[in-house]
Amino acid sequence: MKLNALLKTLGFLALAATPVVAGTAPAPKNPAPVQPAINDDLGINVGLGYHSSYVWRGLNFGQHWVDGSLGGAIPLVEGTRLAWDVNYGSLASDQSTFGGANNRSFQRLQLGAALQHDLGPVTASLGYRYFRNMGTLNTLGGMRDGNEFSFGLATALGPINLASSANYDISNASWYFDLDANTNIAITDSISLVPFVNVGYGKNFAWQLVRSENNFTGWTAVTTGLRLPVKLNSRTTLTPYIAVNAPLGQLDNSAVLPINTTQPVVFGGVTLSVRF
Repeated sequence: MKLNALLKTLGFLALAATPVVAGTAPAPKNPAPVQPAINDDLGINVGLGYHSSYVWRGLNFGQHWVDGSLGGAIPLVEGTRLAWDVNYGSLASDQSTFGGANNRSFQRLQLGAALQHDLGPVTASLGYRYFRNMGTLNTLGGMRDGNEFSFGLATALGPINLASSANYDISNASWYFDLDANTNIAITDSISLVPFVNVGYGKNFAWQLVRSENNFTGWTAVTTGLRLPVKLNSRTTLTPYIAVNAPLGQLDNSAVLPINTTQPVVFGGVTLSVRF
């Protein structure tokens, strides 16, 4: 009897000391609830940039442009969103190419919003943008503000991204059309090379300048270059770039606009974008 009792005791101790095989442990009676992943992305982008020249629609407004931007998109119904942005920029050291020896200051505030809708392979947009031009270039009677309505289309042809827009400025009774093409070449998981080219065409277009002799109809310029986006982390991207702007046709031979605004120019800069 004592021997049987001793064997039973040893068998119980051996069983208790045996490790549990993975996957055979019983489930807890009251498991902790699985916490859903928290989405703290507000869909807002903040950007800061420096550009050695401010080239806008083929015209070189001046040197050392510094700007800041805020933008995002609000989902509406399926496939439709409201994109919005705010941008403010200024020529550092008042180096406007319109001022000659007496350089003039120039600042610009832009407020934009657009309804964007995905139509399968094409995304269409209908938008409005307000331009508030400031500084001595404006206050001396050189510029008007802009109120621009636009229609745009964007698509991809294989690796090539294409975007075009038609823009009508009701304050300046002018049209501007452009076509942009770019492609993304991955170098590493965090670095890409993005070649791009943009060409523009204006009708009764004067870059919001007041003098009627500045009105222009024809091709404006070809702007082409390379961007190098670098993802610093999941939310932050640093993008240096270099580009060349080459005025075309009548703009290249303009006898009305200051020569420094219409000469070919090589320029570059860098932008820092953070998503919240």
